[in-house]
Amino acid sequence: MLNDALNLLKEKTKGHIDSRDTERATLLSWPGNPKIQVEGDPEPYLADKLVFAEYLQERRIDAVFEVEQLEVSKLTGVLTIPSPLKVGDQLIVSRMTGQRYYVLGKDVGSSGG
Repeated sequence: MLNDALNLLKEKTKGHIDSRDTERATLLSWPGNPKIQVEGDPEPYLADKLVFAEYLQERRIDAVFEVEQLEVSKLTGVLTIPSPLKVGDQLIVSRMTGQRYYVLGKDVGSSGG
């Protein structure tokens, strides 16, 4: 009987986030004017209520390359690391003070990506 109760609890909580202060959301627009829809909330949250982890944003890195062939030359440029986010992604978010959300990352468990 105890095993049945534990199995029922596991089945009901399968796919749920364990932590009490994290929630799931869907990315509605990105990157220009980001907007998310948090599960269970009636209205989406706009850019002024969102903080994205740095690794989720597009990053630009100034780079200097030294090329040694017949003569040494230096090339400068910019490396762009694109954001891994796209519209429709399922996200894991954490509620902050003032009805703001910190976007922690993608929920790969439900979307597979």
